[in-house]
Amino acid sequence: MTSTSPVTNAGVDEAIVVQGYSSRYAAAVRELLDIEGGHANDPLDRGGETKYGVSLRFLAAEGAFDEDGDGKADFDLDFDGDIDGADIRALTVGDAVYLYHRCFWQPLQSDTFTAPIGEMLFDQAVNGGALAARKLLQRAINNCILLMPASKTRVAMLKVDGAIGEKTRTAMREILHFNALAMPALVTAYREAVRERYRAIVRRFPAQKRYLRGWLARADRLGRA
Repeated sequence: MTSTSPVTNAGVDEAIVVQGYSSRYAAAVRELLDIEGGHANDPLDRGGETKYGVSLRFLAAEGAFDEDGDGKADFDLDFDGDIDGADIRALTVGDAVYLYHRCFWQPLQSDTFTAPIGEMLFDQAVNGGALAARKLLQRAINNCILLMPASKTRVAMLKVDGAIGEKTRTAMREILHFNALAMPALVTAYREAVRERYRAIVRRFPAQKRYLRGWLARADRLGRA
């Protein structure tokens, strides 16, 4: 939400604009942080060192911007000229909330999706990247289309390319307005697509099997808030 307060400076009316987060984002990020936990540096975790779910690889790539114009990367938190594990360890909850909003919630346009679709996209974008999250939605939509009688189906199967345009949104609206499916079917299909993504990771990288139970529990939480 955005609020504007008028102030007077030397007889000139100005405005101070305070930019905050939507209540929907605030609820979604609380849920996310509950899942992600605190600092971890498991050598078997392909994500590497993390804190609040923010990995070093992600922070080095996405935290190198210089929004305040001081000539240094904003997430070089220890001011030593690079972004490394020390910066992950220095990361605050507020930093994580800011990054998640800037890098995932806003680019996904999560607020434009009916709840809990935007929240599910957000969760999976943080966990596996925005492209993967959008592809999961398209797979879920396609699986729902297959459940519709041919006489009731007015949309074609989607190309699973991660591009959420009018075709994807139209197909999604058809499912949500079809009483025999609607939101429960789409949420169930999204969860199952997520479960399959996790199983595929384990098939490709067997050492990650130790995380599968937790990943599947994460999938089960999607859409329940």
